[in-house]
Amino acid sequence: MALFYPQNTGMILAYQKKTLDRSVRHKSMALLIALLISFLMGNASMASEKNSVAPLATFDFAIAETLNAIGHPPKFLSGLEGYETYSRQEGVLPHATNLGYRHLPNLELLASDPPQHILISPPAHVSLLPRLRKIAEVKEYRLYRYADSNGNHNDWETIEELTRQLGDLVEDPDAVEHYIEQASRHFTSLKQALTDIDSPLLVVRLMDERHARVYGEGSVEGMMLNRLGLDNAWQEDLGRWGMTTVGATSLFDIDAKLVFLDSPYGPDGGVRQLLSDGQWRHLPAVKQGRYTIIPVNYWSWGGLPAARRFADNLVSRLTESGNASANTSQ
Repeated sequence: MALFYPQNTGMILAYQKKTLDRSVRHKSMALLIALLISFLMGNASMASEKNSVAPLATFDFAIAETLNAIGHPPKFLSGLEGYETYSRQEGVLPHATNLGYRHLPNLELLASDPPQHILISPPAHVSLLPRLRKIAEVKEYRLYRYADSNGNHNDWETIEELTRQLGDLVEDPDAVEHYIEQASRHFTSLKQALTDIDSPLLVVRLMDERHARVYGEGSVEGMMLNRLGLDNAWQEDLGRWGMTTVGATSLFDIDAKLVFLDSPYGPDGGVRQLLSDGQWRHLPAVKQGRYTIIPVNYWSWGGLPAARRFADNLVSRLTESGNASANTSQ
């Protein structure tokens, strides 16, 4: 029988701590490399856009940011300022002409300098089709739950197909394949950093003291949970936009780690204020500290660029909270 002495116990604890620290360092390094790749990819797309503005107009940010990412930003974008506010990306398309409000675009301005094509994502803007077709050829790209009326689709495949279709439109398929390959490697790296996440996640945006939006399939959030191998705790119905509004009581019986989206329209610290008031502070996950808050600096129905920004934020916060939990438990 082995004898255990105090000095042996100390050696064992030191060894366990060294093993845990090494695991944390490896995961942190993998995440750092993935985020560095994302940063370099973003800089590459910004650098290329200066000399290759495409003669295109679009009313959809998923289309616009995808064109920008592959080095061919559109000449016109409806709702540019609104998208910049929502995604917290000021100057995201510095060479694009803003066509005004997203749902009431300035068609007179557009007609004064007609683009080669006008790109929309139905069901939005279909009422404008007769007027748009008088200005330029209109191309339609249905995304997320609107991509297939029967629901027989995969959001990830839909976004990849959008990227390839836009690459063909600007006659640069090689740039698209390179971008998709880089994005896939990036997401694989992020997924590898999440080996210790065994709890389902619930992605929530607090609307007020009693109501919240829950996200799932049909949105960037739902698509990326699936792509990263994470379980979405919300298994109830969702609207056609991949989200649904619920009351606080609907979330009390869900066993999950909560991911709160920090609204771009609210004040700084608004989520934490709501979590300290009213019903939200009584949620079991909140009382147990099983939650994190991530910034909304992406479009919730965007393309691969939005998916990357959401995934980077999510994985960064999950690994930070995971490491914090490990340190606390020592």
